[in-house]
Formats: sequence, structure tokens, C-alpha cells
Amino acid sequence: MPSLREKYFECLKKKNDHVSDSDIRDLLIYQNRLNSYTDLTLHFDEELKDEQGFDSMFNKLQDGEMIQYILHEASFLGDKYFVSKDVLIPRQETEQLVSLTMDYIRYNFDSNNLNILDLCTGSGILGITLAREFRKCAVFASDISKKALKVAQFNANRFNANVNFLCGDFLKPIYDTKLKFDVLICNPPYIENEKEIDERTWKHEPHLALLANPGTKYYEEIITNISKIMNEHFLIAFEIGEDQVEKLTKILLDNNLENNYRFQIDIYGKYRFLFIMK
Repeated sequence: MPSLREKYFECLKKKNDHVSDSDIRDLLIYQNRLNSYTDLTLHFDEELKDEQGFDSMFNKLQDGEMIQYILHEASFLGDKYFVSKDVLIPRQETEQLVSLTMDYIRYNFDSNNLNILDLCTGSGILGITLAREFRKCAVFASDISKKALKVAQFNANRFNANVNFLCGDFLKPIYDTKLKFDVLICNPPYIENEKEIDERTWKHEPHLALLANPGTKYYEEIITNISKIMNEHFLIAFEIGEDQVEKLTKILLDNNLENNYRFQIDIYGKYRFLFIMK
């Protein structure tokens, strides 16, 4: 059986463009039940455990599968969440969305008494993050996919987060609760044309969480029904496609929200967030 060091350099020679150096290190850490890159360095000359199992995972990487799906684990704001192919892998932009949303809540609301909704929750990361931060609030999370909700419930249990999960088609389960919300956070499907999605994402991530026709479909449904689902003083936080500002602005103006919205840029300087507040 090769050492971790030998396997690392062997994989560096073999790897294709789908695989990064850090991916190889993460696989080695996982396979030998280590805890960190520092731990890997300290044990670099130890024997690799189960080379066949490691090679199977490495081949999946070579085929383009995301390491988060292989390890069933994704990082989000410093914590590790369970993920499966039934949910999207969280991106940096979504970390920024929830961080900005928490700031808006702290500065504009009494965070001890809020109804918060995470719509299209997927892995549950947004709702769970808010539930952990604002523990006195009532947090709800909804998704059409029962398989996604199983992942979300697992993550809520992992972090002892009090989240009420709802299953149904977009706003229907929200209407069924007869509740109104103070805060709504949502990263809905917004890609109109599947040809815009890179091949790797299309092959491995759930299409249900990616596609919408038109791309503004779910934003418009929420915006046109604000009075039915939101309290008088509210915050809506969206992640959006970088090319949707003009179309979303028209929807906002058509619904008399000209003084109540703000687009914000992500860490790459692209408009990726829309906040609506009254």
C-alpha cells in the first residue's frame, strides 16, 4: 500500500482539469480519517488506507463529479454541511447573501420576534444559518423536493437548529400555513436556458434547482404576492442571475416598489443580490 505522500504525487501526475491539488488532499484526509491539511502534513508518510476506495473516489473526480458530492460534505461560513446530489452545492455568493441578510435583520428588526422563511431551501443551509443566529425567531423552510428536505432535516438535526420544514410547490405550502413573514430569503432556480449551464454542473447537480422559464418566474411570483405572504414591515433577500437586473427592475416598478429595493454586488463585482424592504 502506498504512503499518502506517494499517492498524492501519483495523483498530481494523473489529474485532469476537473481535479485540483486541494481536491486530492481532501480525499487523502477523508480516506485516512484525518482532520486538516496540517494533520495531513504530519501523517504524510503513513500508509494510505484502502487504496481501492481512494482510487474509486479519484476516478469520480476525474469524471467531473464535485468533491462535495463524493465526500457528502460542503463548507458554508466555516461549518460543514451534509450534501447529496438531491441539492445544489452552496457557492460563495450564497454565503454573502446570508451574511448580508443577517446584517439587514440586525439593523432593521427586533431579532427576538420574527417569522423567517427560507424558500427553495434545498440543503437547508440558509434557513439553518438564520435559525442558529436568531434562536428566538420562528424559522420555516420550504422545498418542492422531498429528497432535498431529508437532507435539510439531517443538517438541522446536526446543528440542533429549530427549523419547521414544509413540502410543496413554491408558495402553496406557505399559503397553507396562513402565516405571514417578516423575512424571506430565497435562492430560486433562475437559469432560463440549459445551454448557459456548464457541462459539469448540468451533469451532476439537480436540474429542478437550476432551471426556470422565464428566468424571473419565481421572483415575480413572490413580488406580486407580497401582501399575501409578508407582514407590513418586511425584508426579502434574493440571490439573482447577474443579467437579471433590468427585468427585475421592471417587475419591481410594476408593483409600486420603486423606493423599496436595492441591488448589491458580490465579491466579483457582479450584481447578484436583490433586497426589498418596507
